[in-house]
Amino acid sequence: MSERSGMRWLQLTYKVPSEPSQKRVWVWRRLQHLGAYPLQHSVYVLPFTEEVEKQFRQLASEIRELGGEACLFALVALDPADEERMLQTLLEARHREYDQVIQLGERFLAHAASLADIECHSEVIQAELGDCLEKLHGLFRSARRHDLLGPLTAAKRATAAELLASCEQLFRILVEGDYPRARRLLAPYGEKGANTAERSQQLADSSRVAGQL
Repeated sequence: MSERSGMRWLQLTYKVPSEPSQKRVWVWRRLQHLGAYPLQHSVYVLPFTEEVEKQFRQLASEIRELGGEACLFALVALDPADEERMLQTLLEARHREYDQVIQLGERFLAHAASLADIECHSEVIQAELGDCLEKLHGLFRSARRHDLLGPLTAAKRATAAELLASCEQLFRILVEGDYPRARRLLAPYGEKGANTAERSQQLADSSRVAGQL
């Protein structure tokens, strides 16, 4: 924990009128949207960054407009175990969302590889791939909206983004019917023993090289 000693957190404490209940639900959903950690009832925290401060200040203002009360505090955890527990919970939640992108992206690439091998294309297949790609974009946008952890989630975020970019490029190539190029780009994905991050980086590197040819 030495590298996290003195880590700053931003805490939002609020109170909204009990009626109508929609106000409380709205605030709760906004906090879920921000991926904030529930320290206790009506008390949420996130690691202190400029973006977190901006988002919390805006939410505090909106709470006051609803007739409620809101206070912001910058704080430091005195117990390293408490800080580790909060960080772990936040990281697991964000990583789960990026993992959804990665898992669906891998299924997309597996399907793309089978299509490239048999050089198969139809409007139905194109529509299915397009729907899958649209879902990938939706999952990634959702993960990014909830991710205010900055460098703490940078590696997982980059892996998901690179995989999404590879899926986008392969979709375009398959639509064009350039199966040899698709197979070249998919070659790293088929290598045994390569993990997801390595495959994504190899695909991204191959895509950049191919684009220069």
